[in-house]
Amino acid sequence: MPITHHLTGIKSQLLLSSRKFASKPPRTVAACIIGDEILSGRIDDTNAHFLAKECFNRGLDLKKIIIVPDDMNDIGDAVTKLSNKYDLVFTSGGIGPTHDDITYEAIANAFDLKLEKHQPTIERMLNHGFVREDSILLRLPEIPNKPKPRLLNAARLRMATLPTPCSVMFPCDNLWVPLVTVNNNVSILPGVPHLFENMIIPYINKVAGKVNSNFGNDTYDKRAKFFRQMIGSNLFEADLAPILREAQMEINKKKLGIKIGSYPKWRPSPKDDDEKDMHSDNIQEKSNVLITFVGRNEEEVKKWKEIVKEKIGGFEVPDEESKFK
Repeated sequence: MPITHHLTGIKSQLLLSSRKFASKPPRTVAACIIGDEILSGRIDDTNAHFLAKECFNRGLDLKKIIIVPDDMNDIGDAVTKLSNKYDLVFTSGGIGPTHDDITYEAIANAFDLKLEKHQPTIERMLNHGFVREDSILLRLPEIPNKPKPRLLNAARLRMATLPTPCSVMFPCDNLWVPLVTVNNNVSILPGVPHLFENMIIPYINKVAGKVNSNFGNDTYDKRAKFFRQMIGSNLFEADLAPILREAQMEINKKKLGIKIGSYPKWRPSPKDDDEKDMHSDNIQEKSNVLITFVGRNEEEVKKWKEIVKEKIGGFEVPDEESKFK
């Protein structure tokens, strides 16, 4: 193990030992997406986008998303740095049965942990259709239209060989896959999107406010959520910039915690579709810029939306229409 990983892991454990006794619920989040296939462009990552939406809806502030290859040092360096800086860290990918699935090993090395078979996970695998080598089911004749028993071989046992000590939970009754947390704030999830999504929703509902210990979908503290308001403008972004800058400076001066975002609509030409939009009777089709206002104080968010809307002659944009196409 590189000495830098060893020292960084010890430092992280010391920092988190004090953090876990804090009375405030977690607020900042980071994600580490792991996989050569993402960096090569072979597949699209949807997990980071899904996590961003779910964190926003629960008042968790997703501060950073990074993508790293299936490399022991890159995974270890990324996760230890994120763990030191943010309340919660989620990893995605690299916990399957093949040689390039090294996330558990990389994280164990980074935090100076052992790798050990986790018996509750193994038992759960056996209860979800896997069988041991001596199982009589492997010697029975095949039954038409019924899947063969899946042997719990060495490759599959890698998926139950976890960094230790760790916290393990099973948020979904219909899945054997564990949600593993090390160093008090690094949670390790699979990269398969439907597994990632099904497992992370009950978990972040639990930690986003820690209202109770259940995994129900409504257990998070809704008082801490973000609020977003949006307006459109048929002015161009460069014409709006001084007004938006002035508004943001005033918001910052009052320490209201509201961010104003500006997102232009790309128009390839002053002709064609653009010409059609500009002569449309629907004012929203004429929009050049979407402006967002995001903060935790709903009243102040609405107030500043109205202030800016009046200054620029803007119009309301419903949340479902926030993406220009």
